[in-house]
Amino acid sequence: MPLKSLKTLNGAILLVLLTALPAFAQNAQVTLGKRASRIPKSCELVVPASIEGTVDIPALVKEAYCKGAGDMMTDYSYTMNSVTRSKDKKGQTKEESTTYEVFIPTLKSGTQGKGILVVTSRNGVPVPANELEKARAQAGERLEKAEEKNARETGAPPESDPNVKGMLPLGMYTHTTNNRSSIGSKGSAALAIHTFLRTCDLTLVRREQHDGRETLIFRFRPRPDTQFSDNEKYIAQLTGEIWIDAQDRIVSRLAGWPSLNAESTNPANQAQPSAVYVEMVRLPEGVWLPQVIRINGADYQKLFDGITKDTDSTFSNYIRFSTEIRDVKVNPPDKF
Repeated sequence: MPLKSLKTLNGAILLVLLTALPAFAQNAQVTLGKRASRIPKSCELVVPASIEGTVDIPALVKEAYCKGAGDMMTDYSYTMNSVTRSKDKKGQTKEESTTYEVFIPTLKSGTQGKGILVVTSRNGVPVPANELEKARAQAGERLEKAEEKNARETGAPPESDPNVKGMLPLGMYTHTTNNRSSIGSKGSAALAIHTFLRTCDLTLVRREQHDGRETLIFRFRPRPDTQFSDNEKYIAQLTGEIWIDAQDRIVSRLAGWPSLNAESTNPANQAQPSAVYVEMVRLPEGVWLPQVIRINGADYQKLFDGITKDTDSTFSNYIRFSTEIRDVKVNPPDKF
């Protein structure tokens, strides 16, 4: 539905790894950033890795890290359904869901801003039409004010030197943080593909075809000497798989389970639900964005820093409203 003097947008909570580390669904916040540099620092001097025959894993990790370092989500709106599952002391499960729209202000290079969220349904029950219309109108007014503020701001960092050599990203990994705060206790758990690529050793286990695309599947194991932040210390207890798309060299899936023991060479029984899970989707124009993000504290209540709920968020209906994506062939995107 169109907002006041704005494009038609449908969206949800946006969680990005840029200049800020936003909170996740419990706090219903969105923080966005637009890079000042055309080529991110992590992409400078990165060259294509060899994957024919013996795979150059260190070079491929650098390439995969770069390919997900973009800021494309500032050009999209989308829908997110966040399902939260908890267990009481008797093992009884309670499940709640919320569906969001998010409206994103236009950001200049080197700036950041907050998205505007609208709840469209709770536990599968749509918000009444009159309430939704009012919320969208209020979102439109807030968005206009945000865009006016961004237009007035000056002094954004200049674009980086166009002669810098390196790669351009093809997508954006997210940085998701689940926060818990109650009387006398608090905690959080963060999930970011970039952290796994930076702190884990990868071993190629197989090649498979998925959706007609060749995928390299690696087993990851955290390096024993890694110093994790408090909300990422759980990673030291995981093993799992990282999938990298052979053509685009970007992580398409990450799944982790608690290790069976220190000597285990395989992830825990994969018939069990994963403790963390990220899946990316390739949009028709060639951009990779999140499709599923999960932090499962309900089934692994001692794994995370005070997080005892399972939050599973599904992203869909990406709609691009900007006119430019650098060096990517753009076709009108379809809903999926």
